[in-house]
Amino acid sequence: MENNTQETMRSTYITPVTDPEIPAKVAEKIEKEDEYDLVSSLLAAAEYQQAPEMVKEVEIRRKGKLYFTVHVHPVSEEDISFASKKASKYYENPQGKKLPRIRGEMDTNLFNSWLIYLGTVEDDREKIWGNPTVMKKLGHLKPVESINSLLMAGEKNELVDLIINISNVTDDGEEVSEEEYAKNSSR
Repeated sequence: MENNTQETMRSTYITPVTDPEIPAKVAEKIEKEDEYDLVSSLLAAAEYQQAPEMVKEVEIRRKGKLYFTVHVHPVSEEDISFASKKASKYYENPQGKKLPRIRGEMDTNLFNSWLIYLGTVEDDREKIWGNPTVMKKLGHLKPVESINSLLMAGEKNELVDLIINISNVTDDGEEVSEEEYAKNSSR
């Protein structure tokens, strides 16, 4: 039975060639091409952050005046975990110093800043958040600190919402439409 299940799963992705008119070597070559197509598709899916169709351009405007434009892309689960770690306070383990530190409360503001930073395309990270002149003028040591100074609270929330939305991160794994999100967030 296990063999049958594996063959069924395999046939979903790779089309077996069983036509008696096709020689065995040709059939094997066709199956390898199908497998190559699968591998190509998987590798293309893994590069979702760099895919041009996934990058969204966001204009930061206030009272009709354009201040700057930032480009964001989806974030990975690793990015979210990294942002969470960076935004959390850690305390000594009461069981002893040789044990790992304990994660305490998370600073939501810092988490959102990290999420925006990690969801921003590399060029914009350097040009906008890591601009040396701006960082020096504002007294920031890290580019992620610039996000709070350059964005108002509402702009920051909208940017975080967009990044989460294009990353397809929801509680039940389904994509949420903007209208549905607006209805649910007002509760």
